[in-house]
Amino acid sequence: MSLFTDLGRYHKDQDINISYSEYKDGYTLLAIDLTPDLSADGMHDSVLRNSNLALDIRFSKALPETVNLIVYAEYRNVIEIDKNRNVLTDF
Repeated sequence: MSLFTDLGRYHKDQDINISYSEYKDGYTLLAIDLTPDLSADGMHDSVLRNSNLALDIRFSKALPETVNLIVYAEYRNVIEIDKNRNVLTDF
């Protein structure tokens, strides 16, 4: 259920478009909600914080064929325009 919650598809008529046979053959989808209040699909913004994320994957032995890793990330940035028409960004 965490996968559907983190993808914002819980209680919605949407699937993740991976069949049982594809899953059995190695297709995997992981979702990780890194928002402070675990509400990435919510309609509110969380306090912005700076951080780094590292992904280190190791296998016990060499893989017989190439594997692909696709990372999809969503993040919120702030663009502000002050009273003097200065554009300020946090990126």
